Amino acid sequence: MSNSILNNEEVEALLSAIEGGQVLVGQKVEPKKDKKIQHYDFRRPDRFPREQKRRLQKISEEAAKAVGATVSRFLRSSVVVELIAIEEFSYEVFVNSFTDVVCANVVNLKPLTGLGCLTIDVGFCLAIVDRGLGGPGKIPQKVRPLTMIEESVVGVVLSDIMEDIKLCWSKLAKLEWTLEKMEMDIRSLQLLPITELMISINFAISGDLGNGTIILCIPVTSLEMLMVKSKLEKTDRQKEIAIIENVIKEVELNTSVIFGATQLSLNELMNLKAGDVVKLDNKITEDLCLMVEGKAKRYGKPGVVGKKMALQVS
Repeated sequence: MSNSILNNEEVEALLSAIEGGQVLVGQKVEPKKDKKIQHYDFRRPDRFPREQKRRLQKISEEAAKAVGATVSRFLRSSVVVELIAIEEFSYEVFVNSFTDVVCANVVNLKPLTGLGCLTIDVGFCLAIVDRGLGGPGKIPQKVRPLTMIEESVVGVVLSDIMEDIKLCWSKLAKLEWTLEKMEMDIRSLQLLPITELMISINFAISGDLGNGTIILCIPVTSLEMLMVKSKLEKTDRQKEIAIIENVIKEVELNTSVIFGATQLSLNELMNLKAGDVVKLDNKITEDLCLMVEGKAKRYGKPGVVGKKMALQVS
């Protein structure tokens, strides 16, 4: 730091700068910090809250398992369905993301407003038709649009898939979602304005027939309305116990009655004939043991009910 002394002109310039506010006295001047710029894609906005997306992800994972079981049962073949992504973008981006022919179905979202879309690869649809009509069920190398008969066969499978999805979504509200129309050209549907935001739930299909993709697309406005109005019912403890008891009462168990036990050599066991008497270790006056799933649970006396043997629990 130099020890030079300011002359009169420099002192006057400094005082005038202080009076004009150009120089701060007694305050620490901090350097300006560069503001962090956050990138935002206006073509792919993110308006759906993360918390609701996590809730949506859990429901979609349950739907994937249910759809996999339904498709496997119809095709009599192992099919695995997994949730791969939940994305948010405009309807224009959604439609333009399809470059090949796709089986697109209009979903009526009653009682919600608006329409949704359920798409599935045409190649996998052709494999479903081939398998359903007795063929090997392989995805053809050359993909073509479905015929009217093939649309009917695929429509049955897609209706079952829609029922599985609706059942999983029933935790949020009572829904009446149905498939209304099938098109091979998704651009001809015109479900929503091109700027309308959509939530796309993507499922991957894999199995003996090959690989495919199922996409459920729902307007964000419809989902927001569903999430706000939906309130999961909190079942009280007594009602929960009653439900569990009703389920347990329907469970079938293996029961058996032990009359007694004894020890025989292998030679004695092999020489047993009809009419032979085997001496047991318990007395005729003692109770018999009732076994439930291999464990002793009750004791009782032998008897008959009509023409059937019975045990009276004592």
